[in-house]
Amino acid sequence: MSIQKALGAMVLQYDITSAQLFFTPVPRPEGWIVIFWDMVARVIYVIDPMYSKNSQPLITEPRDEIIAWKLHDALFNCFAEYYAGWPVKKDAWKLKFLALADSIFNRNESGACAVHITRHFDGKKLKIPLTKHTISKTKRETLHECMKLQGNFSSHVRDVLWRLLAPADSMFESE
Repeated sequence: MSIQKALGAMVLQYDITSAQLFFTPVPRPEGWIVIFWDMVARVIYVIDPMYSKNSQPLITEPRDEIIAWKLHDALFNCFAEYYAGWPVKKDAWKLKFLALADSIFNRNESGACAVHITRHFDGKKLKIPLTKHTISKTKRETLHECMKLQGNFSSHVRDVLWRLLAPADSMFESE
């Protein structure tokens, strides 16, 4: 079997126009945010993991709003270029800032929070709450998934596994 036929057999057929939620993580100097587009409700959600339910209003909100609208334009330009007849129009969208965190997170934790949010946001709420415990679990799961990626021959895989299996013999013991 040729390589092209083998690769062709692996292509997934999916009607992208049936997707309800699109998202993108966005890095900023203050930390990561995640922006979601709900194609049915026509709402853009900006989720900053450092904005908890008990926080003061975001001082970054005006700038994050500009970022969200620029990305909105870019997303719909992409749709126009690659998906003729995209069923959702670019105009008349609402923008909402959501506070989903129960805990207060810092800049260094925001990346793991963004991963958690992208996995568990259903368009209205998080299926699993954003807490210090769940972020710790997300970090471990993400590391595990990276370690088992096909073709990952990094020495870090060996070092991490060695640390887990034989911590007393690990080169990381002094850390």
